[in-house]
Amino acid sequence: MAGISTPALAALGAVNQVRGTASALDEATGGDARRRRRAEEEELRLLDETQASRLAELREAQRLEEELSAAERRERAALIRAEAQEAERKRRSALRRSVSRTRAQLGSQGISSADGSGEAILLGLVRESEEERAAEERLEGLRLRALDTDATAAQRRNLLELTRLQERQRLERLARGVG
Repeated sequence: MAGISTPALAALGAVNQVRGTASALDEATGGDARRRRRAEEEELRLLDETQASRLAELREAQRLEEELSAAERRERAALIRAEAQEAERKRRSALRRSVSRTRAQLGSQGISSADGSGEAILLGLVRESEEERAAEERLEGLRLRALDTDATAAQRRNLLELTRLQERQRLERLARGVG
């Protein structure tokens, strides 16, 4: 048995020596390249994960900002409309008081409000009130359009910020040689 095991051990020693030489040759020729390639692949995977994470964080932050902004715009628009309704109520009340006061003054002077001059005075009051109403409506429209303009500007800023991040990430990948 000892005679058989010695040649077998010698053969195993030779096989191990060939493996060691092959391993050394592999390391000298391609092992380093494989390790470098694996390291580059790992670095690329980490870069992809980091960039995806940054992009997702930016999108989420922008989504939350947009939700808050939309809620704030709705509240401000409701306030503008409520203020406009209150201004209209006050304008109508003031017109009624003014017409009543003018009729009383005309009546105390013996002039009928149905006469030409009395009617002209009352029509002038109504015209003034309508001009005030039109001015208030224009102001309300301007305020509401300003809210829309602010929202559009915020959307454009968000898009620009997102595009800039994507471009930086693309350039970072190009700089690393990963198209």
